[in-house]
Amino acid sequence: MADEQGVVSGRDPYLLAQVRESFGRVVYSHKTHEKQADICFSKHRWQQGVLIALTAISSGTFLAAVVGLLGDPVLTSLATSSIALLVSWMSLGAKTFRFAEESDAHRGIASRLWAVRESYISLIADLMSGDISDTQAQARRDELQEATRDAYSAAPRTSSKAFARAQEGLKHNEEMTFTPREIDLFLPEALRLVDKEA
Repeated sequence: MADEQGVVSGRDPYLLAQVRESFGRVVYSHKTHEKQADICFSKHRWQQGVLIALTAISSGTFLAAVVGLLGDPVLTSLATSSIALLVSWMSLGAKTFRFAEESDAHRGIASRLWAVRESYISLIADLMSGDISDTQAQARRDELQEATRDAYSAAPRTSSKAFARAQEGLKHNEEMTFTPREIDLFLPEALRLVDKEA
């Protein structure tokens, strides 16, 4: 906090602290919704794979029963009926548990939160550079809080598993950070900083 106050001397240090705190919460929410979308999409893929496999087995069992390749007609009938029951159960599950739609909803919220997150970064940069007055910053902060509230009000719930994955990604895998060298590699040579300093 002392460094922040030194950078923006004469400014309201509590405003910057609050904006930074709000930014941190949005970063976590954004990443959690991304991870929840990934979890839901994995469940959708698994669900579809099992349904396809059971349907193929059901068709094969039916054809084997028709041709008479399986010995006991009672066992063949039971096997065919059991597999058909599993296919029906999985089909109903696919209609009830709409993992693909849930994944899309989380991706949509993550996209909205990404825009808010990037705006918070701009606001922090403006505050620290002194390019914006405290009054302007407060108005912008209020707008961002409203945008965040709107995104949260439309957001589906996330799981503790998604939060744990987000935390792991942000804290240990540095999913939101870049070294100056990495950023330079994304930019044309004329816009690079590290090579110019060396």
